[in-house]
Amino acid sequence: MTSLLNNVLFWTAVIFCVISAYKVYLSRQMDGFGAKEWVISEKTYRILFALAILAAVFVRVYKFGQVPGGFNQDGAMAAVDAKALAEYGTDRFGMRYPVHLTAWKYSQMASLLSYLMIPFVKCFGVSPIAMRLPLLLASAAGLVCLYGFTKDVFGKEIALIVLWFAAINPWHILQSRWALEANLYPHFFMFGVFFLNRAIMRMEKRKRYLILCMMMFGLCMYCYGIAIYTMPVFLAVACIYLLAAKKISLADAALSAAVYLFVAWPFIAVMAINFFQWETIETPWFTLPYFSESVRSNDILFFSSNMLSQLIENGKAMMGVTLLQTKDLPWNDVRNFGTMYLFSMPFAVLGLCGLFYEFGKKTGAVLLAFFLGTGVWCGLTTNAVNVNRMNIIYYPIIILIGIGIYDVLRMISLPRLKRGIAIAYGVMFLLFVREYFTGFAADVSAQFEENLGDAFTSLKESDAEKIYITTSNQMVSEILMMFWCDIDAEYFQGVKTPEGELPYAEKYRFHAPGELTVDTSEDADYLITPGELEFFDESLYAWEQFGGYYVVTKKQ
Repeated sequence: MTSLLNNVLFWTAVIFCVISAYKVYLSRQMDGFGAKEWVISEKTYRILFALAILAAVFVRVYKFGQVPGGFNQDGAMAAVDAKALAEYGTDRFGMRYPVHLTAWKYSQMASLLSYLMIPFVKCFGVSPIAMRLPLLLASAAGLVCLYGFTKDVFGKEIALIVLWFAAINPWHILQSRWALEANLYPHFFMFGVFFLNRAIMRMEKRKRYLILCMMMFGLCMYCYGIAIYTMPVFLAVACIYLLAAKKISLADAALSAAVYLFVAWPFIAVMAINFFQWETIETPWFTLPYFSESVRSNDILFFSSNMLSQLIENGKAMMGVTLLQTKDLPWNDVRNFGTMYLFSMPFAVLGLCGLFYEFGKKTGAVLLAFFLGTGVWCGLTTNAVNVNRMNIIYYPIIILIGIGIYDVLRMISLPRLKRGIAIAYGVMFLLFVREYFTGFAADVSAQFEENLGDAFTSLKESDAEKIYITTSNQMVSEILMMFWCDIDAEYFQGVKTPEGELPYAEKYRFHAPGELTVDTSEDADYLITPGELEFFDESLYAWEQFGGYYVVTKKQ
């Protein structure tokens, strides 16, 4: 049913957009032919604005922390490091205020999310709700800046359409409800673009806004590693354009560069240290680490053995997760809804035409084009690109869709067109919400190991001398265990051991399925897979099932 509805709405949107594009062309050739501006009363505007905010808030906070269930392994690692930083000023390995996190050792992780989690750790401890709040708040701020930027550049009517579309947008909703460090990047990029445009618009507050925007762009470097080859591209192109257009002075450019480098230089230094394989540098304030086991360069086009074929594959992948809305990783989009709703993409194409032909002389529109171009650059230069890896492209696409819808409304004079578009999006949104909180929630809870999390939670208060853990991925299981059991970082490091406890490495024993040996004389609890249940004598042990896991304890 949803698939059929998608097809009907897609081809309907195509027809409307083709007609609108043709009428826009005639309008340009014949001095306004067919163009009719969309006028909305101030009272109606305020009502629609308030309803958009209510819809956005409700769908993002309903069952927050429960859906998706479980906890993603990368988010758990960010939280474990945040707890260590909050308590000891180190990551879980004991590195003092690292600029970039060691994470999986072979695959590092950006640090900003962990640092943003610190106040929530101190106030609420480590929990799914507390650790997901930074992304929720960043996403909400992203909506504010998205609306503000669109209103500044394209007017309040398009801004209202964009706000409504963003409020019910699948990508924006999904990424705001779980903790992944990469998902900070589009929001901080949006913050920077908003403040940069404000700096161009308001001469009297230019320095203030330039400082703010460059701080945001500097912080982008700590959101996601790909910022090292995407953020500078945007800044360089924008700077050249703004200087050539005489929108900023050389003094403005120098101030901007100084602020950006002041914020970003530690991250840039880490990238240089790892590229040239220099030693880790420790300062009194933070650590610039070298990662000897890194494989992250394999993700970048320029380090591929066959750049041309990899570029082609990257282009196909980019088109798949943007224009074609093909299914991505289980947690990144909802089947049949994509990131933007499939029938939105004709509006995006129409909006792209409008961006260049109707708004091309506006500085803000040019900045949006650079924003979009940076997303395309990201998609082409990042191997096996998916929704998370090129997430900076989605804010520009949201704005383009808003422009496209606006052009359809003003170029096609059908009495119920506005209502029809609103109903189409309303129906798709309701179908999306139903699927998100039912089938999708169940699927992603399994991906986020909700049952394993429940099993670990049941062991949190265990007073057994040893705990044996059997799972298929020991590295991931250990991170999830540290998250759910709230393991102290210095206990993990072996720096201290609570009285009456064995050292961490002796207490927690991780095994692959089939490797476990049960010693009935030991004071031990077990977390096992079903195939190992046969190792336990029912007269000596009791067990509780958590999905595909069992927690086995000794009978008293």
